[in-house]
Amino acid sequence: MPEIRALENTARPMQRLGYLKRLIRRVTATSTSNLENLGRDLTDTVTRKTRVPLDAQRANYIKQRLYDRAYKTLKDQTNAWLQSGQDAEPPIVAMELQDLYLADPMLPSQSGKLVKNDWRKYPQLGVNLGLIRAGTYSHNTRALSFLHFTPERELKAFLEYQPGTNPMRLSRQQTLLLLYSFLENDGEVVALLWQQLFSSQPSRFSDRDAGDLLPKIYREIITRHRNRIISADERERLLTLEQSAESIARWQDAERYVGGAREEASRPRVEPYADLGLLNKPDPFKYEYAFSPPGQVWAEAFQDVDTSQAIDEFLSKYFFSVAASAWEIEAQTLSEPDEIVPYLYRAWQVVHSPGGYAPIGELALVAGIEALLEYKVLLEPTIAREALIAFQKANPYQVRFTVNRMGVMAHARFLEPVALD
Repeated sequence: MPEIRALENTARPMQRLGYLKRLIRRVTATSTSNLENLGRDLTDTVTRKTRVPLDAQRANYIKQRLYDRAYKTLKDQTNAWLQSGQDAEPPIVAMELQDLYLADPMLPSQSGKLVKNDWRKYPQLGVNLGLIRAGTYSHNTRALSFLHFTPERELKAFLEYQPGTNPMRLSRQQTLLLLYSFLENDGEVVALLWQQLFSSQPSRFSDRDAGDLLPKIYREIITRHRNRIISADERERLLTLEQSAESIARWQDAERYVGGAREEASRPRVEPYADLGLLNKPDPFKYEYAFSPPGQVWAEAFQDVDTSQAIDEFLSKYFFSVAASAWEIEAQTLSEPDEIVPYLYRAWQVVHSPGGYAPIGELALVAGIEALLEYKVLLEPTIAREALIAFQKANPYQVRFTVNRMGVMAHARFLEPVALD
C-alpha cells in the first residue's frame, strides 16, 4: 500500500537541522516527553546567553540578523566598535548560544534563529522526519540512529559554548541519514519540486520561486492518492495538503516578500538542503539558492521519481549509489551474505531495543551509511534485506525475525556475534 510521502505540516522555523541534535538528546534522555517540555527545553537552551569578545564575524551577524529591540544594547556596542575602526579593544558582549554558532561564516546558511514564543513549532521537525513519535513525543529508532552519528562533543556544545565545535554543522553520516529521512517522509514533494527547479531555474532561485511551484505539486499528489482506497487518516492528510495549496496560491500574486503561507511551505523544502550540502546560498543571509555539484547529481536522479512507489524503489535500490556518485566515492559492491551481514550486525548493536530486536529497514540504513563512508562499500537496503534473509536460512540459530501483520519480515535479532573481517 503506497504511503503519502509529503510533510503533514510545515513552518518557516524548520530550517537548521543542527537543532535536532539537542531535541533528540532530550527526547531520548527522558522517560516521558510532551510538546511543551521539548519545545521549551530547546528554546531555553539555545537562547541562553554567553559573554564573549566581539569580532568581525559576530559583528556582521549582529548587523544582518538581530532586528528586535531586545538586542539594542548589543547592536549599540557593535556599532560603536565598528565606528572605531576596530582599533579599540573588542568589547565583551552577551550573545545567545545559537547566535554564536549561527555567526559562523563557514555555515552554508546563517538564518533559522529560534525564538522563545515559537517553542510549539520546533519539535515538529523531529516528528515529520520520523525521529519522534507524534502524540507521545517519545523517540523512534531513527532517533537512536541519529544519536549514533552525533559525537558527544556536539551534544555538549548545546550546554556551553564550544568555539571549536559548531553543532549546526552536519557530518556526512548525519547528512545521509537526514536526507534519507526527508525523502522517506517528503519525497513526493521534494522529487517533483527539484525536477521543476532544476529544469526551469538551474542557476539560481528563491524560496518564493520554490513556493510558487508547490500548489500544483500538492494537487498532483492529492489526485494520485484519491484515486485509490484510503483511510480516514489519509483523507485528513490530503485535506491538509489541499488547504495548504489553496493558502499558498493566494500569495502567488504578491509583488513583494511577505513571509506568508508560501514561505511556510517552501523553506522547509530548501533551507535544510543547504545544511545537507545539496544547495548553495550565494549569500548565507538571503533565501536564494543554487544547486551544488552534489545537488545536481541528486536532482538528475529524481527525474524519473514522481510517485510514492517510485520513492520506495529509489530509497531501497539506488539511494547509496546516488550518494556515492554525488560525493565522488569509489565504492565496491558486495554480493555474498557472509560479506554483507557483518555490517548489519554492527548496526544492530547500535539500534536494537531492550528486547533485542531492531527494524530491518533501520539496520540496512545505518549499515549502508557506515559501509559507504567508512569502508567504501555499496550496500543498498534491498540487498541488505535479501542478504540477511539468506544468512538466516543458512544460520537459523544466529538470527531471529519477527513479521508484521502483512507477513513481511520486519525486525531482526542477532543471537550470536558476526565478525567483520
